[in-house]
This record gives sequence, C-alpha cells and structure tokens, in this order.
Amino acid sequence: MSSEHPFDDHLKQAFEGFEPDVHANWAEFESSLEGPSAVAATSTMGRGVSRWAMAAAVVAGGALMWVAKPAVEDLFQNTPDVEASLGTEGEVGQSFDEAWEEFTSVTQEFAEDLLDAEGERALNEVELTPVEVDLSSSVEQPKDDRPMAKSKSGKINPAVASEQLEEGHSEGMNRERLLAELPFDASVREACEGVEVAFELSGLDRNMSFLWNFGDGHFSSDPAPRHVFNRPGTYDITLSIRPHGDGMIRTRTIQNMITVLPKPDAEFAWAFPSAVSGNKVRVRLQNETPDASASQWVVDGQSTQDNLIQLEVPGVYPVNLVASNKYGCLDDAKHSIQVGDRNGLLAQARFSPNDDGHYDTFLPHSLRDMEDAWEMVVVSRDGEEVYRTSDAKEPWDGTLPNGDVAGDRSTFQWTVRIVAKDGLVRLFTDRIRVER
Repeated sequence: MSSEHPFDDHLKQAFEGFEPDVHANWAEFESSLEGPSAVAATSTMGRGVSRWAMAAAVVAGGALMWVAKPAVEDLFQNTPDVEASLGTEGEVGQSFDEAWEEFTSVTQEFAEDLLDAEGERALNEVELTPVEVDLSSSVEQPKDDRPMAKSKSGKINPAVASEQLEEGHSEGMNRERLLAELPFDASVREACEGVEVAFELSGLDRNMSFLWNFGDGHFSSDPAPRHVFNRPGTYDITLSIRPHGDGMIRTRTIQNMITVLPKPDAEFAWAFPSAVSGNKVRVRLQNETPDASASQWVVDGQSTQDNLIQLEVPGVYPVNLVASNKYGCLDDAKHSIQVGDRNGLLAQARFSPNDDGHYDTFLPHSLRDMEDAWEMVVVSRDGEEVYRTSDAKEPWDGTLPNGDVAGDRSTFQWTVRIVAKDGLVRLFTDRIRVER
C-alpha cells in the first residue's frame, strides 16, 4: 500500500519487519500429545508449564499483530498531509524527519522467527501438571506483592488466587483498551491565533515515547505538550505512542480537532494640529484596524474610549490600542507619541530682527540639516498665523503678514511637525520672544 504522505511512509517503515513469521509444526505437536509419551507426561508436567505458557503467549501475540495490522493501515490512509498543512509561509520549528528519528531512536528487538526450532522442541516436551501445587518450597508472588492465599496444608486457595489473577488481567485489559483508543484531548477546541493550547493523554502513564503532530508543521515529544497556533485554519491532531517494552506503535488522528480563528491586525495613527497655543497639545487618535468591531485606548496607563486626547508639553506618552473582531479575538498595537519643546530641536528662546547680523532670523537649529519632512508654523498670542515654512533656507525674519516687523518684546508660539521616513510623527512647540 503506497501513500503520498511522508507521515504515513515513516510509520509504515517503522512497522516493516514487525510481522511475525509464525510457522509452528502443529502436526508434530499433536502427534506428540497423542503418542504414548502423553500418558507418562501426566506425572512430570511441572517443568513444561512455563514453556507452554510462553509459547502460547508468543502465538497469541503474533496473531494480535496480524489482526491489528489492517487497522493500522487504515490509519495510514487517514493520516493528514503534513506538507499540505505547512502552506507556503511560516517556518517549521522541527522537520518531520527529525521528529520521527528522535521518536524511533530506541529500536525494539523482534525475533525473526517467533517459534524457532528450540521453541518447537519446548512445545513437544510439554508436560501436564496437577490442579494443586505444593508451594511449601517457593511461590512466585503476584505483581501487586500480595501473597497468594494458601490453605493450612500450604496449597493455593483457588478462589482467592483466581480473584488476584482477574485483577491483574483487568488492569492489563484496561491498559490495552487505552492504548487502542488513545483518549487524548485539548484544553480548547476553538482558539484565536496566538493562543496556547494544552494537550493531554488521559489514563496512561507518561513513561512512554510520544510524538504529537499538530498539523501546522510542528511536533512535540512531550507527554502533555502546549502549543501555540500562529495561523488561522482547521488542524488535524495526530498522536503516536510506543510503550517501553512494546514494539508496537499506536497512532490516532482526530480530524478537524482544533479551529484557529483569525485575530485582527491592530494599528493606529495620530494627527497633530498645525499650530499650538499654550503648553498642551490636542492629539486625534485614528484607529486603522481593519474589520475591528470594538476598540479601547490606553493612554499613559489610563483607559479611554475617546480618540481625542490632550498631552502636556514636553513628554513622551505610550499609547495602546486594543481591538477585537467579530470572533472575539484581540490584538493590540503600541506607539509612543512625542511632544517636545525648544530643547528637542535646539531652538533659541529669543531673536532680534534688526539687521545687525546677529540672530536676525528664527529657525530651530536641528531643522537646518534634517532629512525628514517638516513644517514650522508661527502664531501670535491670539492664535493668528503669522508665518509658515518647510524650507531651511527660509527662516522667519520677524515680518508680519501686513508687512510690519514684530514689535520689541512681543512673543509668539511656534510649532514644528516632523514626519520621519518610517512614518513616525513628532511635534515640538514653544515660545519665541522678539528683542530689538
């Protein structure tokens, strides 16, 4: 049976050679039981009991492998395509080859012929044993360390012994059932991208080899892993386990187990006024998150629904936007809004437009060689614009819109908005005094 899935091929290769070659010589075995030696064997059968039990277990184990193999092959056909789940984007934390090599690093030993010549001779030498065995010399204790109940004569109490055997058998059957079903589950079946999901295998001890395939190109050998799905979609989850001392690899896939919902891509911008009057700046926040159904602003640690805020000069203010979409998934964006004074642009506090060659014009020194886009606006004390420039070669010379020159000791407010190449917007504002 061929498969286009690498996950399937690795599992098949791991199982190759595991099919037992069971070719017991049953004719010879039956004739040995029907022959004259069978009668004599009834008195000395104690030595062969363990060999008979071992051989019967081997045969039963081989039959179980043959019965289980078709079910495993059915799983191969339903194993999700790992490569398809990767898509064309994203980086794989660990390749499947690496994960599988780690998972199968300890090779289990299997006999090529489970019933070889020595095993057949053991079967031929089987001897019968009485129902009651004298245990005065030695008794093999059950796994739960409770002594098998004996009568006063030192012989096994069949009723109590049967109860103890049934308990051990029940535990074994329960373990086999859990291994067959692999009842694993996740903390959530639906989550937003970026949310951590916890996986758990119930009822089995963790002293086994595990390989989890999360369907997004990532794997884990942890018994109870936690995984973050970073892309929206629906994912099949596959678990393969190999108990210690048991070479059989059990695999289970739950299709469409995890649905990852998209989260919004939060983003915002802000706008400064072209001119400021005073030591506070009003800033308009602009939510640019697509498909946002709700949002919340956090400005300098304070939550608000208003997108018009007021900031004192100078200062740098962290602003967060928390946005949610129709699925209830959240995302946040953070920027720092800077409003500065004269110190941030190396601007003088006074200038004297009297044509004496000293401080005849005004322009913050940092703007003279600035490569970012900028604009400076000067307003009077009553907020009337008196000058505007974005050219470092055109500083303000004190001339007013009516052609007059600013009077001595008059004050004005200047505002500079800067837009950096990365889109970051800053504002600087302060007063300038005219001295003639």
